[in-house]
Amino acid sequence: MTLGDVTIAFDTFGAPTDDPVVLIAGLGQPAGAWQLGMVPALLDASFGVVTFDNRGMEPSSSPPAPYSIDQMAQDTLGLIDHLGLSKVSLVGYSMGGWVAETIAFRDPERVQAAAFVASCNVGTSWEKAVTTVERDLARLDPGLPDLFSAVETIRYLPNSELQRDAVVDGWLALIGDLPDWPNPGKLGQYEAALQWSLDDKRETRWPQMSVPCLVLAFEHDIDSPPQRAREAASKIPGAKFVELAGASHLGVFTHGEEVGTVVSGFLAAAREKRVPG
Repeated sequence: MTLGDVTIAFDTFGAPTDDPVVLIAGLGQPAGAWQLGMVPALLDASFGVVTFDNRGMEPSSSPPAPYSIDQMAQDTLGLIDHLGLSKVSLVGYSMGGWVAETIAFRDPERVQAAAFVASCNVGTSWEKAVTTVERDLARLDPGLPDLFSAVETIRYLPNSELQRDAVVDGWLALIGDLPDWPNPGKLGQYEAALQWSLDDKRETRWPQMSVPCLVLAFEHDIDSPPQRAREAASKIPGAKFVELAGASHLGVFTHGEEVGTVVSGFLAAAREKRVPG
């Protein structure tokens, strides 16, 4: 789909008559990673599923940086319109949760229900600092060591997991040889993430949210700590809060089946409430 300055690559799953769920990926996340639990769980619950790669992540195009969360929200709505969907459920992970939150707040008439995974909280000092460093590295665009991208990812595992050689070696075998994420996509997404992380006023929208919301947190998440996520959920009218034990910010991948079960269960319950009788 071509929309203005960007081309968005997407996939659809399930029957055309199934209630649609749009999955919005996190920073640097390929859409294919949703297959690790989320897509199968939603299909099993008789939902239709739409996945797509955000601007800046191949095979979608990478317009010149910077990007913004608002811009990616418009990309998402453009895709929803392209597919002829009047109303959908949204599931966003990390940066994708910010996109989902923006749409749920600004366009509630388009949203049946929304799940914010490892994303809904006041920005932490760690998140602001590390995102600033990542943005600045992307600006410099230096040649990075071969293992940099892999280590950058697995640092988000719980400390107990990082102390286990078998776990670290397994991750390095899986992603240790991935090529570096190129600009302008990398810089564009990091600029969007940093702009959002530094916006401490966004919490003022939470009491005004009007769609059914799930805030899903992970026990060992340093980007979106459970306590901060719980506080955010308490400010969203009627929101459901769930904390998944044993998971870190990578919980969507390491605990994919459990995440899929929680999210599909929430969306199924919201669907049941819409059915007369």
